[in-house]
Amino acid sequence: MDVPGSILKKRNPVFKTALLEIGVEELPSSLVEEALTQLKEKGEELFASSNLDYEKITVSGSCRRLILQAEKVSLKQKERIEKEMGPPERIIVNERGELTKEGKAYLKAKGIKRENLGVEKLKKGNYVYIKRKTVGRRTKDILPLLFPELITSLSFSKSMRWGKGDFAFARPIRSILALLGEEIIEFEVAGIRSGRETRGHPYLSPFLISIDDSQKYSSILREKWVIINPAERKEIIIKQMQEIVSQLNKGGSKQRVLEDKELLNDIVSSVEYPTMFLGEFDPHFLSLPSPVLRACLRDYQQHFSVVEKETFEPYFIGVRDGNGEYLAEVIKGNQRVLNARLSDAKFFFEEDKKITLEERVPFLKEIVVQEKLGSYYDKTLRLVKLGERIAASLEIDEKVRGILKEAAYLCKTDLTTQMVKEFPSLEGIMGREYALYSKKNTQVAQAIYEHKIPRSNEKNLPRTLAGAILALTDKLDTLIGSFWAGFIPSGSEDPWGLRRQAQGIVEIILDREWEVSLDYLIKESLKLYQRKERTEQEKIILKVKGFLRTRMVRILKDKGIRTDQIKAILKVDDTQPTIIIKRGEALLKAASREEFKEEVIAIVRLLNILKQAKRRNLRIPQKLKEELLVEKEERELYQELRKIKARVERLLEKQSYLEAYQTLSTLKESIHNFFEEVLVMNEDTRLQANRLCLLKRTGKLFSSIADFTELQVK
Repeated sequence: MDVPGSILKKRNPVFKTALLEIGVEELPSSLVEEALTQLKEKGEELFASSNLDYEKITVSGSCRRLILQAEKVSLKQKERIEKEMGPPERIIVNERGELTKEGKAYLKAKGIKRENLGVEKLKKGNYVYIKRKTVGRRTKDILPLLFPELITSLSFSKSMRWGKGDFAFARPIRSILALLGEEIIEFEVAGIRSGRETRGHPYLSPFLISIDDSQKYSSILREKWVIINPAERKEIIIKQMQEIVSQLNKGGSKQRVLEDKELLNDIVSSVEYPTMFLGEFDPHFLSLPSPVLRACLRDYQQHFSVVEKETFEPYFIGVRDGNGEYLAEVIKGNQRVLNARLSDAKFFFEEDKKITLEERVPFLKEIVVQEKLGSYYDKTLRLVKLGERIAASLEIDEKVRGILKEAAYLCKTDLTTQMVKEFPSLEGIMGREYALYSKKNTQVAQAIYEHKIPRSNEKNLPRTLAGAILALTDKLDTLIGSFWAGFIPSGSEDPWGLRRQAQGIVEIILDREWEVSLDYLIKESLKLYQRKERTEQEKIILKVKGFLRTRMVRILKDKGIRTDQIKAILKVDDTQPTIIIKRGEALLKAASREEFKEEVIAIVRLLNILKQAKRRNLRIPQKLKEELLVEKEERELYQELRKIKARVERLLEKQSYLEAYQTLSTLKESIHNFFEEVLVMNEDTRLQANRLCLLKRTGKLFSSIADFTELQVK
């Protein structure tokens, strides 16, 4: 049977895809991942707070565009039932369930019917509440407010302003595409109006493209030589490199691409249609140190190195942002540029070797760290002094201290070399190369190299003792100097990389298990700077300590330690990283025991009574009098405490915090019985004071592990 077309109605979809593309001038590749992470997190927050249902939010993009796609977005907000609490139920209805006079007046004043009322049982009794239904707004009316808020919420470590407004972003925004299905979501940010237009690949399809439906966006851009998904681009890059290496190894060699995750991620962010290629360079340059070869290939050309058994081969793998057309010409151009770069490096290397590191020390006077912080020569003198003080506090032997002193004196001299001026990433690396060339002690050379570890692109830590102390010293001096001069990170901005320096300080201390106080390190380093007023000095110490404490909290959280547990640990000691970690790990294991909840309840009850006594300024004697232990339960607690006290103190001294806690936990029953049968705040002040003394002795041992009053046990 034929049905007339007029009868058939096109069903409107219940869901649509919301799309936002922020077109920007080329972002540094290091900022792309940061931006996409924020875009997803903040996008999910805003959709949730706007009460918009969706199936999933995905982000994608490159250095030229940041993209958010929300799939199956409902076209309308969910209806919400909101509660408005009212008076007690007894005021509104009588015992027979009828409205009282006050109840009728209440309904009239609120403009509601009785069926709009509900009753909720609270601690204070039953209270009425008004049920209000909020009709959901249309999604297309919400997104014009949501998308601008999302864009302006993105923050970067480095931002810029352009045009007339105050809006700041990592790079100027040049276009905004915003759709809900086929509809444009209209708004304006930074003088740019949203629309349905974008551009394809800047070289292969640089023309304006109109997107008629958000669901077609990805496929349309692919036709215009743009792969929007970074994961797909990464997969293509890896696969093509594997194919290139496979061709290289057809003759039986075992060459491979030198793994470089940071470079891979940079390339993924900086290209939209990757095509990998193999190039060669003059084997003559293989005489250069490996780090120099890698820097020439990597830092300036974004090329991957090819190695066989860790030895560099005269090949590289590069990337072209585009298709395979005219690739031979691209390869020739890259080879020409790379050989010129390597030729420069060879010249720098030979020239630099003509001047020893000792001869370069005076040159450091001409290189300024920062106007307020003096020259690198000034920094060198600080490193020598601070390194000696730290080594002495750690009771390091004279031989290592001699190596440390020489390395500290020479570690910054490679900043004066042509090689490091051209390749700043080689600081410390070239210092080692030139030290070895001039027949320096290999341990001195290694310490010079290690003083910059961990670098931003690596996680390994110094493996020599002198190198570890020098790395700690250098990072500490940078951190203290920056805070002393007023260069303190705020928000996401950290131009001096102080968070990385602080992380390095803590990681080195933990790796070496040094029992060194952050207070000591901060104060010793601060002594080497011009003294400020006492209050100002104290402020600097507190700020630096808080900054380092934040790094400690991050490490503790990474170990699975909860926020309340972290607070409990840091209340006891927030200045010795190694001990903080040991306490944290012990508390984490203790908390996994079935009995832990009951144990903590008993401990907290004990500690709270001591806090109460302190607030009331009650006198607690130092000496406990056994003759005043008149109740069986207090004598029992005293005897049990005496049995384990010496063992617990030995365990605490050995920093065996878990064993110490397990030993103390045997007091649980005695503590429980004590509180059940003994009145601490007895009218007899002698008994009261003696009982508080017993509790204080017990609590002191528990408090040597953590402040249990901070724990939230469920």
